[in-house]
Amino acid sequence: MLLLAVDTTTRFGSVAVVGNGEVLSEVNYVSPSSHSRQVFRAVDEALRVAGLKFDGLEGLAVAAGPGSFTGIRIGLSLVKALALASGRPLAAVSALESLALKLLAPGVGLMVPMIDARKGEVFAGAYRPDGVGFKELVPAGAYLPADFLDRLPSAGPATFIGTGARLYRSMIEDRLGTRAIFSSRSLHIAAEVGLIGEKLLAGGRGLSPAALQPIYYRQSQAEEKKTARE
Repeated sequence: MLLLAVDTTTRFGSVAVVGNGEVLSEVNYVSPSSHSRQVFRAVDEALRVAGLKFDGLEGLAVAAGPGSFTGIRIGLSLVKALALASGRPLAAVSALESLALKLLAPGVGLMVPMIDARKGEVFAGAYRPDGVGFKELVPAGAYLPADFLDRLPSAGPATFIGTGARLYRSMIEDRLGTRAIFSSRSLHIAAEVGLIGEKLLAGGRGLSPAALQPIYYRQSQAEEKKTARE
């Protein structure tokens, strides 16, 4: 299945084309503010590099969160519009699971993606390889960094990745010592979003545009203000 994948959940934006479990193209960029301008150019470039036109695609995938509320909305709006216009099926993919997939390799232990959630929190989860893919050991969610680290298994190596892992590296090292490993891999995840999305669509777990929902794990600032007024 030829699939276009989009990630705008953090400042590390990317677009990729995948097919039959292989990455055909990936265009990465860093957006200090809005993704609006860069992501459209990245879609055009990813299709050009893959030697495809949009009509040749069979599906769409998007990182639905967690991450920046504004970034998530941009990605979801773009993919929803493309799906509505083309009738292509779409898949909603976790940004945390996509980061974990970057770490999946023979011999890897605990995989710990952490995304900076601002306000002194992280979006995070912990995963362990299970032979085919990986399973969740610590539920994905929004945590205070110290509380999340307390939930990790007390033995064995743990490999960290993501903007949250970079931000709280000192705390992680203080808590885990030499057990903590920090991945140097790129934080652009559209390729992984596409690979996971392809499996979801192949397994009949695609969504209609109307059913596409963000993965937030906590209220946005606007929602928090509304709740406080009520």
